[in-house]
Amino acid sequence: METEEEQVEKLKAWFKENGLSIVFGIVIGVGGIGGYRYWVHVQETTAAEASAHFSDMLEGLAAGKGDSVQQHADILIADFASTEYALMAQLALAKNHVGNGEFEKAASALQQVVGSAEQGPLAYLARTRLALVQIQSEQYDQALGSLAIEFPGEFAARADELRGDILALQGKSAEAIEAYRKAQTADPGPANAKFLQQKLDDLGSSS
Repeated sequence: METEEEQVEKLKAWFKENGLSIVFGIVIGVGGIGGYRYWVHVQETTAAEASAHFSDMLEGLAAGKGDSVQQHADILIADFASTEYALMAQLALAKNHVGNGEFEKAASALQQVVGSAEQGPLAYLARTRLALVQIQSEQYDQALGSLAIEFPGEFAARADELRGDILALQGKSAEAIEAYRKAQTADPGPANAKFLQQKLDDLGSSS
């Protein structure tokens, strides 16, 4: 069995190679997220100009055109600040910054969503992504702080799994196991139950 130090280093290496790429795969687009499907549903009742900038921003995001993303996001944030288009623009900017290795800027964009969206779906989504950025920067206490709220059912498994990852990286195996087991019992369950079980096994736990 691996030592605790070896387990922590293994998890750190995995996050360095895969952590952000998995969750920051295209924020909205192929395979999409609930927030994007929601906005497709309500586009008919929103401002035509904002809708056009939003669509152009998504196209730029999918094509990896950072300048286009920034341009349209800036307009949405400045001219439609009171709408959720502005919050979605911040999420897109966060992905753009992560792709450029600009983690401080990514965290700042995500914090804008957390601070502006109260406790709606976009705020919960932003919190999990903010925690990932903070994990990448080894800001483990800050990452735990980003997750230190009660998440609703559809976000609970992801939040608990992330808490487990952070605690494991801090060498707190018993607490990590507890968080992982909580994620296992969430409804809906974790996105990748087999991988979550692998994490438990690596910590010497079975369930």
